[in-house]
Amino acid sequence: MERVLAQSELLKGFSPIEIERFQDLATIITAEAGSELFKSGDYAQHLYVALDGEIELRMSVPEWWGIDTPHRKVSTAKTGQVFGWSALVEPYVYSLTAVCVSDVSVARFEGSQLADLSVRDPHIGHRLLSQVLKVVSGRFHTLAEAVMAQRAVQVSQAASRTHPAD
Repeated sequence: MERVLAQSELLKGFSPIEIERFQDLATIITAEAGSELFKSGDYAQHLYVALDGEIELRMSVPEWWGIDTPHRKVSTAKTGQVFGWSALVEPYVYSLTAVCVSDVSVARFEGSQLADLSVRDPHIGHRLLSQVLKVVSGRFHTLAEAVMAQRAVQVSQAASRTHPAD
């Protein structure tokens, strides 16, 4: 666990002593493929770091979108990746559902304990939030690119239907 946490998106660059403080707060959880770690709309109590396995982060899809599935994969968390960051920010509600694609092992952190640590050691708190914001920003950028690529395909298809090749 220590090696994965030290290289994780959450704690990369933290000192060994700081990582040990986080390790003391972590609970190792295992879950079977197909199980949910949390659901969209649930109270966000925990932040997670994937230690082993793969977790899909899914968004509920309203029926009126016309997509033939009740959910869409937004992201996948693999070894070293953090998810469940809603446990650190108000309104403390998960916006996605985390579903185990394989059997997984995760480090689970109580959001309230991370907040307490951040108050006790503002340096750690600042770095922790900076790391989380970096992750969120990167994922938002990736998602925005995927949405724009999908939109480009739709526009291209619509144009080809309007102006068929001669």
